[in-house]
Amino acid sequence: MENFIEDTLNQLIEEAKKIKPIDDFEKGKLFGYYFSISYILSQAVSFGVIDKLSENLREFNPESLLNETTD
Repeated sequence: MENFIEDTLNQLIEEAKKIKPIDDFEKGKLFGYYFSISYILSQAVSFGVIDKLSENLREFNPESLLNETTD
């Protein structure tokens, strides 16, 4: 199960990092990725599987995805 969660999170993060928030639509997509990644990480904590994920994911800060959206 942890591999599924880790693979999914890695894919979502990779896709989110490719988004260039140049307009409101792209910013909306990025916020969707941010919410999804944050939610999955939160659930991993709640279900006690966060320690089974890689260190990169345990230390990943989803807010870092939103740095480029601030004006």
